[in-house]
This record gives sequence, C-alpha cells and structure tokens, in this order.
Amino acid sequence: MQNTPRYSLASVDNALRLVRLLQSGEVLQVSSVARNLEIGRSTAHRLLSMLVHHGFAAQGPNREYVRGPALSDPSAVLPEGITVADLRFKALPSLRKVTDAVNETSNVQLLLGEFARVIASVECENALRVSNREGQNLPARRSSGGRALLDLDLQNVSGIPLAVNDQGIEEGITALGIPVPSSALPKRLAVSIAMPSSRFNIAHLPNLVQHLNIAAQEIRVALDGR
Repeated sequence: MQNTPRYSLASVDNALRLVRLLQSGEVLQVSSVARNLEIGRSTAHRLLSMLVHHGFAAQGPNREYVRGPALSDPSAVLPEGITVADLRFKALPSLRKVTDAVNETSNVQLLLGEFARVIASVECENALRVSNREGQNLPARRSSGGRALLDLDLQNVSGIPLAVNDQGIEEGITALGIPVPSSALPKRLAVSIAMPSSRFNIAHLPNLVQHLNIAAQEIRVALDGR
C-alpha cells in the first residue's frame, strides 16, 4: 500500500476519490457525496460539476452522476487536429438554418464511447421549447443522435436513416436524429431536432428529415472540405 502524501490538497483528494468511484461504476448523488466526504452540498455539487466539465462524469436525467466519456472508451478521443470547439464553430450555421426552418431546437451530438455529447445547440423561439443542452452527455443508446450513429431501430424516411427518441431520456421531449456522413469523423457526429412531445406529429417527419439532411450534408462539407 502506498503511503499517504505528507502534504495533500483536500479538494484534489476528494475529486480523485470520486473519479475512482465513477470508474468502478458507482452512481453518485450530491447528497451521498456530501455525506461520504463530509463536505457541504454546495462543495459536493461544485466537485461533480467540475468532473462533468472535464468528461470524467456525466449527469443523468434524474440528476444522478455516472461515469463520463473520459473514463468510458478510448475511442472517445478525437482525431488529431480536430477539436470540439472547431466542430461547434462549423456546425452552428447549419443548426441556425434548421431552427429557423422548423422552429424547433436543433443540436449536433458527438459520439464519445457510451455517451452522445451535445456540442452545439440552437434554441427556437417558441415559449414552450426544448432548452439548450450544449455540454450535456446523454446516454448514446437512448439519445436520437446516439441511436442514429449506433444504427438502433432506424426508420427509413425519404431514403434517409432516422432515429427517434420519444421520451427515452426526458419525459415530454421527443427528438429526431440522423448521422453526419463525414469521412473526417465517420459514425461520430449526428444532427438532431428536439421538441415538446405534444408538438410531435408523424405527418411532419418528411419535412423535418429534409432539413436535418440538408444540415448533415452542409456539416459534412464544412468538415471534409468537399
């Protein structure tokens, strides 16, 4: 057993203890972290938020914290020369067009191991709308973008493979996603539309998918240069 360092920083020690727990598959709550580490709830929340920021943790739909992409899969690493900031910059113009056209919130999701991270989002102007989810790590097998990239239960709409997340992550929210066919990031990027389930109408699918496909092709060109 290694000796405890003579000089230690409590905050670093606590953060590393949480990383070890997450790595082992533990599901954490702010209250349990505060109790087990004997710290205040606000301090526990800041620690967990910092782990989410750096990808060591991801927040689930019920405010629980689970293992994040940095601990999940070596394939989560982006190819050299590609950054999340660059992807976001190139995706936003196309997302704005989608949101302007369909008046619903649009997103780009990046597959990172077990998670689909929302790297860009544009909110619509409806009073009742899906809020900006930028920075969130969603379970890939339940999010529309993740399902599109993992080929899970895809529908063929106008010749385009479409994944639907109907309240699979959050009650009252329906999302549609299609993959971005980029050679720079094959099977890693998806574009999606999220809306209140009360506004989802299957008759609108062809129109929604058409705008998703236009965005996906524009993002592909922005990334691949052709």
